[in-house]
Amino acid sequence: MKWISHYLKVASVLFCSFAFAITYGYAQAAKDSGNMYTKWITLALLGKNQAEIEYYFRNEKEAAIQRVKQRIRFAVLENLRRSGIKSMIDNSSDADDFNVIITKILLEIRYVGLEHDPDLLLSIKEEFGIEIRNL
Repeated sequence: MKWISHYLKVASVLFCSFAFAITYGYAQAAKDSGNMYTKWITLALLGKNQAEIEYYFRNEKEAAIQRVKQRIRFAVLENLRRSGIKSMIDNSSDADDFNVIITKILLEIRYVGLEHDPDLLLSIKEEFGIEIRNL
């Protein structure tokens, strides 16, 4: 009878230790640098330009930064498509209409912090026929 009591104590201690390790092991925050895409967009929305954001990520791998930029480029192009830029271009009749389109594109680019990205500017030129030179 004494050995049953001993095994029950050992089993309960092991169970509590296991439950404690599982609970607090998974509850801790991740130790990685976080989501670079989210950090990039957050910095851009705080008003940081592309150079400042790239400096912030200076210790990250270049391939990871390029993946984030590519994802942002696709997001910008998709946002412009959804906002109806093509129909706005087709329906523009004077310089004011064209200035509204340019302003819309520039705001989208600045909101994501890719003001000096030649690939994004080239993609916009190829898809929408609008060349933006100086930001």
